[in-house]
Amino acid sequence: MQAHIKSAFEYAVITLLALGLCLWQFVSSAQAAEPPAGKLILLALGLLVAGAMHCVFMMQLVRSTGRAFWPWLVAVVVFMPIGSAVLLALLLAETDVVER
Repeated sequence: MQAHIKSAFEYAVITLLALGLCLWQFVSSAQAAEPPAGKLILLALGLLVAGAMHCVFMMQLVRSTGRAFWPWLVAVVVFMPIGSAVLLALLLAETDVVER
């Protein structure tokens, strides 16, 4: 895997993990009797930023690999975890074939 593709891949996975962590904390905090408003706002901002950065890194991957931009943009944004998982799986499958 080329270095710029590998780094975008790693950043996309890291931001997806950050998104999941923020979502988990947001849901668990919202179940409390009186959740602090500041904490909920910060977690919501974390969700927004991590989601946006994940989409940016995924679209960098799409452009780097020469795939069609708009269909993958729709897949990643509309079908957030599924579209990302499919694209990451395709990229991993391509690198396995090339390395063998």
